[in-house]
Amino acid sequence: MSDVNCPYCNAGVEICHDDGYGYEEDGLFEQSCPQCEKNFAFTTTIIFHYYARKADCLNEGEHNYEKTKTYSPEFARLRCGQCGDEIPLSTEHRDEVKA
Repeated sequence: MSDVNCPYCNAGVEICHDDGYGYEEDGLFEQSCPQCEKNFAFTTTIIFHYYARKADCLNEGEHNYEKTKTYSPEFARLRCGQCGDEIPLSTEHRDEVKA
């Protein structure tokens, strides 16, 4: 997978992000093309994508709590699969874990 095409030879170039290099938005960075061996400059733009889904529990529906898979099991919590809300395990659930 290439991050960018070389502006000289159009070869796909994977940007080297060692130690976070090249992640600063709108900074000016340089990279060399392994194909033509020329240096070029690049900037970084960060784009966020959001994915919406229904969460009936946020609209007067019931939360769908499930026990988290946690190691050690006694540290598990209850998490809603629709909205991500977490609550501590009730005493009866905690006793089930210890048994």
